[in-house]
Amino acid sequence: MYSRSEKFRGITQILFYLLLLLWLVYALLPLYWIITTAFKPKAETQFWPPTLIPSRITLASFVELLTNRIFSFRPYLNTIIIASGSLGITLFLSSLAGYGFSRFRFPLRRALLLSLILIRLLPTLIMIIPFFRLFLTYGLYNTYLGLILVDGITMAPFCTWLMFGYFESIPFDLEEAALLDGCSFLRSLWHVVLPLAVPGMAAVAIFSFLHAWNEFTNAVVLTSSQAIRPYTVILYRMVSDRGFVKWDLLSAGSFIALVPVITAFIVFQRYFLTGLTQGALKT
Repeated sequence: MYSRSEKFRGITQILFYLLLLLWLVYALLPLYWIITTAFKPKAETQFWPPTLIPSRITLASFVELLTNRIFSFRPYLNTIIIASGSLGITLFLSSLAGYGFSRFRFPLRRALLLSLILIRLLPTLIMIIPFFRLFLTYGLYNTYLGLILVDGITMAPFCTWLMFGYFESIPFDLEEAALLDGCSFLRSLWHVVLPLAVPGMAAVAIFSFLHAWNEFTNAVVLTSSQAIRPYTVILYRMVSDRGFVKWDLLSAGSFIALVPVITAFIVFQRYFLTGLTQGALKT
């Protein structure tokens, strides 16, 4: 016979797994919808009620999308350029800042750390007008460099916290041993600390890349040329002013955008999970 506590524990586990299953369906259903719609015939994407399984598989939506004069492959190339540049800026700034906050003690250190999080909590729309004025003043409007800077800088505060927590998990004794063996400060940082911080840097790289890859608001306000704009802005044009949605092209474009993100996560998931768990230390 099972005791009352064992029965209660069994019911709790069943409810827990049921909630996980519901959340899994909720999370995967939009992905399933995008993937199946991308491979449906154009007429079938407008059916009501919608079909869950395509009547036949076709690549017509992808061909039309990538040969379209407005879309083509250029928006994805723009996004790759912007996301890669933003990743480099975020990784450079957050690694140096996180290391400085972790290893050096200076006045207002805690206040500055807290201010980084407060800055990250500011809504994008509050900062968009100052960014717009600055971009016009310094000639950054409608340029790759402008989007790279704004995406990299806005993500740097959160990633600095992540790297700070990861550097805190690396014993300072290792650096001291390297210094005693004759290494300079920069050599100990390059040969001892940074190799150990690779998982944390991988997590930062994924976060910053995803942020820039999916960014829309800054791109639509700070650019006007179709030759510069990323795929997120161009995909928005699949929704007409009258509310008619080109589901076939929208789904095909979204599916292409998912491929590099999912691939990057699969390749770097080990570093990503390690960087999150070891970076989540109390300070």
